[in-house]
Amino acid sequence: MKRFFPLFLILVALVGTLACKGKTQNQVNETSKLQQMKDRYYSYSGSADESKPAPAASGGKSEVQMLRSTGGTSEASDLDLPASRMVIKTGSLGIRVKDVDKAYSQTLMLVEAKGGYVQSGTVSESGGARADLTIKVNPEGFLALVSALEELGNVETKTISGQDVTEEYYDLSAELETQLEMKARFFELLKQAKNVDEAITVEQQLERIGYNVNRIKGRMKYLETMVGESTITLSLYSESRPVSEPFINWSEVGHGFVVAARVLVNIFIAILYALVVLIPLAGIGFLIFLLVRSIIRSRKAKKTKS
Repeated sequence: MKRFFPLFLILVALVGTLACKGKTQNQVNETSKLQQMKDRYYSYSGSADESKPAPAASGGKSEVQMLRSTGGTSEASDLDLPASRMVIKTGSLGIRVKDVDKAYSQTLMLVEAKGGYVQSGTVSESGGARADLTIKVNPEGFLALVSALEELGNVETKTISGQDVTEEYYDLSAELETQLEMKARFFELLKQAKNVDEAITVEQQLERIGYNVNRIKGRMKYLETMVGESTITLSLYSESRPVSEPFINWSEVGHGFVVAARVLVNIFIAILYALVVLIPLAGIGFLIFLLVRSIIRSRKAKKTKS
């Protein structure tokens, strides 16, 4: 038994060494996987200055502070608030012209001269010549272009409106700043993650924040585009074409039938009213006639007896 004891000790030591080596290898694998997850997320999140925390060379500034500074990243430009009010200008004109084709050509030249462009345009001939255009122009030239277009013919409809979106833009800017602050904090948490489960949880939050940031930036970009270009909807149409008279005007025929039916109904109602009034009067008259005849007969009978 004593002879196998050293062999038993060697076996136990070997098993312990293998177990420690396996545990160490697992820790190394998990650490490597965690680092790969961090590197992969950094590479997917965009450029280094947008996704990773600010380096020490930045003077200790946080990501949001760097974004607020002038000349920062693309996200910094989204946090620049407008110096004046943001108004989306739109207008609508309906103009009757003598020659739609000529007025259409004049419109194209006017728009080009004012620095705008025609976004869409359609021309139709059904029911009279007509052209519909959607025009984009800088806000500074909006009223000048509207005045120039009014000279094309007789303005029959005109609508001008302005939608103030300054408050919405300010709210979006504040929301974007909050999301970026959260993003910076979660990047720090990702940097400090000790295992894969913690990294996965932080990544899920970063993905949610990234979706919110893209949504806010998209809406802000849309508002900037709409404010930067005013919209004019223009309709050009010619004088009404004469319509040839048909041999039989069926509308007048139908109207005649309606009038005749109304006359017959009125006559029938008048007859009913007459009957309602005359029948009682006739009954009273008949009773009076019978009474008078009875009195006359009784008097004649008395005279005959006497």
